[in-house]
Amino acid sequence: MKLYIMPGACSMVPHVALEWAKADYELEILNHDSVKSEEYLRINPQGSVPAIVDGDTVVTQNIAVQTYIDAKYPDANIFGADSSPAERAQIMQWLAFINSDVHKSFGPLFGPDNFVTDKDAQADLKEQAKKKIVGLLKYPNEQLGTHDYLTGTKTTADIYLYVILTWAKKMELDLSAYKNLNAFISRIESDAGVTEVIRQEGLSKIESL
Repeated sequence: MKLYIMPGACSMVPHVALEWAKADYELEILNHDSVKSEEYLRINPQGSVPAIVDGDTVVTQNIAVQTYIDAKYPDANIFGADSSPAERAQIMQWLAFINSDVHKSFGPLFGPDNFVTDKDAQADLKEQAKKKIVGLLKYPNEQLGTHDYLTGTKTTADIYLYVILTWAKKMELDLSAYKNLNAFISRIESDAGVTEVIRQEGLSKIESL
């Protein structure tokens, strides 16, 4: 099994999942050039990460990759140990929210040229994106006021939120009003799988916002 990632990208989520599963896997670290190479585009024509190649099986899209890992390594409990329909639905709800709403909102910050070319318009677009992201992160902050993790137990949804928070720090978003996030970051960064993935990807722990 080979996992294709970019350091610090959302592909960190399935990377952590494989560490939790103690899976035998090969890691392929891509950059902004190699992710658009002909070789990789044959694996994922969209030129994005993550992707998993397992024999003749190729899986792309973050939640799909996580679902594949969960099916292959059910004892890893990457979606939590409680297999009740309600618990599973709650985890998927948080994953969908982070993937579809929060992650997508970083687009204007990472690549404003993809939206507008005028520099003043880009600056305005970035500010609007920052406001939107800060507004969206209110919901996990509130949830973490009464839970150590988004669904009470640690799952890949928490790792996805952690990745988002690393981006928020990099982009200097003001999340000072959200008092529950720093303790959450500390809990996530104390996880052995997360620590190993940070090492493998050549990153550093952010410690706080």
